[in-house]
This record gives sequence, structure tokens and C-alpha cells, in this order.
Amino acid sequence: MKKIMLILVAVLAMLMLTSCGKDQRVLYVFNWTDYIDPGLIERFEEENNCKVKLSTYDSNENMLIKIKSSRESFDLVFPSGDHVTIMSQSELLEPLDKTKLLNYPNLDPALLQKAETFDPGNKYSIPYFWGLTGMIYNKSFVNEEIITSRSWNILANDFFKTKNKVTMLDDAREVVGAALIYSGYDLNDTSEAAIAKAREVLSVWDQNITQFDSDSYKNEVQDGTSWLAQAYNGDALQLMEQNQDLGFFLPAEGTSLWMDNVVILKSSKNKDLAYKFIDFLLDAENAKVNSEYTQYATPNKAASEMISTELSGNPLIYPSQEYLDKCYMIKFLGEDIKKIDSVYESIKMQ
Repeated sequence: MKKIMLILVAVLAMLMLTSCGKDQRVLYVFNWTDYIDPGLIERFEEENNCKVKLSTYDSNENMLIKIKSSRESFDLVFPSGDHVTIMSQSELLEPLDKTKLLNYPNLDPALLQKAETFDPGNKYSIPYFWGLTGMIYNKSFVNEEIITSRSWNILANDFFKTKNKVTMLDDAREVVGAALIYSGYDLNDTSEAAIAKAREVLSVWDQNITQFDSDSYKNEVQDGTSWLAQAYNGDALQLMEQNQDLGFFLPAEGTSLWMDNVVILKSSKNKDLAYKFIDFLLDAENAKVNSEYTQYATPNKAASEMISTELSGNPLIYPSQEYLDKCYMIKFLGEDIKKIDSVYESIKMQ
């Protein structure tokens, strides 16, 4: 009898586990690499009896291609501002029901207003982080004298010739944008003169550039495979926390200023859970933890008042207004993007 009871208990336990596994919801998240605190994901899963399946990408362009061509279904994606416009115009995004976001008032009204330049009325997107692009370098191979100018034109320095130790991001807007800014233009300028100058500058820089890649430099600049790389500030600061031989600077001429956002895809099959995850990220304490993990500036005003002074006082994360005045928000260019892409593709093929 005892054996029969034990068998029945075991069978019931197996049935319960199987049932729980089937009932557990799955949220499919598509985000940039190293762009969310894993501890937050674990806590959300525990609190909501769900599973978060995180997939990553290294550029807006690759993200958009996968969403349009893949059978894999995602719920939440984290595009930059210009790609919010592209995705909304392509009818890929779900209009937000902000009544489901109790923590929405935590966002900085000034940054929400900036976000309206690519998402009028903040209809589809929630600001996630904002940041700037600069250069990371390995101090073991690149001394202070080489980078003293803190200029984009370090990419043309004879010191790097024939060494195959320099990389730039695999991102047309960032690469061509850097050349435009160095040449005195807005990175959104697609006039004939601006494009011609950017092409000329990049043809010189390209003599030192080994590859265009948005991910591998994170390991390569540490082990000496690369000595200098174009990088997003938060990614660079995460690496510098682990390796004191690394340095980073924001170019003296100015740089790109971008804002990444959370959006719900219209094709999402888990919209209620997606709203819960966004609201979870908008919680002030969670946003603080996430910002301190990623080393990026948060648009969450309530969280910004709680972050460490080490973070809030770091000019590589929160630069002076004087420097920000030299930076340009990456904007949606419509058909003119083909001019930027043409320059980028021709440089990559050289």
C-alpha cells in the first residue's frame, strides 16, 4: 500500500511540474548585447512566474533585417531613435497604452520631449538609455602622446599604419557620422559637399582600419588584437571596470548622441507580459540598478536622483552642456539614408 501511495505521489508531482512548465509564459526580448542587468531579468521571472528569452543584436540594421525576415517572434525590441521612426512607418509597432505603465511618470519630461523628434507624441516608444560614441584604446600599446588631441583624426595617425589594430563600428550612421562631424558638418547632413568630404576623410582613415565590427572589439581591445576602436561609451566603461589598461575619450570635435528605446512589436503574442516588463524597467530602483550595471545615462528622472555620484559625476556618461552642444542626435533621413549607406559600403569594400 505504501509503495502504491509513493508511486501516486510521484506521478502527481510529475504532472504538477509538467503543468507548471506548460503554463509558464515566455517573453521574447530582442536587445543589444550587454545592455541589461541579468539580475533584473531573473527577478522579473521569479515575480511573474515566466521565462524571459533574451536574444541580442549588434546593430539597428541587423535587428531590423532579422525582424522582417525571421519566423522567430519577438515581443520587445530596443531600437535607436531613427529606427523607431522606420519601424513605426513600416507598421511594425504597437501603439502604447500608457495606462498600463504605472511608472511612466518616472521618465524625464525633457527627454520625452527630445524623443518626440523621432516618435511624435511618444506614441510607440519608451526611452531606455541615452549615450555617446567615442574611442576606446589599450594603454599598453597606445600612449598618452598618441591620443593627446582627443580628435576623431587619431584614426589617420601614422602610428597605426600597417599594424592592423584599429576598428570602427559596423554602423553606417556612426562611421560616416564621425567623418561628417570631424569635417565640421552635422552628422545628419547629406548635402553634396558634406558627403564628398566624408568620403574623402574615410578613405584616409580606412588605410588604418582593420574591420568594421560592433561586438568583437570588446574582447579584442583587451587582449591586444585591437589597440583602438570606435565604441559606445557605456560599453567602454563596462570594459574599463574590468581592465585598468583601457582608456576612453569623447572626441573633441563632438560626436553622435543617441537614444535607445523599448517598443512592443505589433506581432507580439505576449503584450500584457511585455507591458509588465516595461513597467518593471521603469521602476526607479530597477532603473537605477540597470544604469549602474550598463554604465549608460538613464532617462528615468526618479532613478537619476538615486544613482551613485561616481556615475552621475562621470563626464564620459554625463558630459557638460558645452560638450553636448557639439553633439548631434541621429535623425531619421528617409530616402537620403541611401547617400550615407553608399559611402559606408564603398569604404567597407576598399
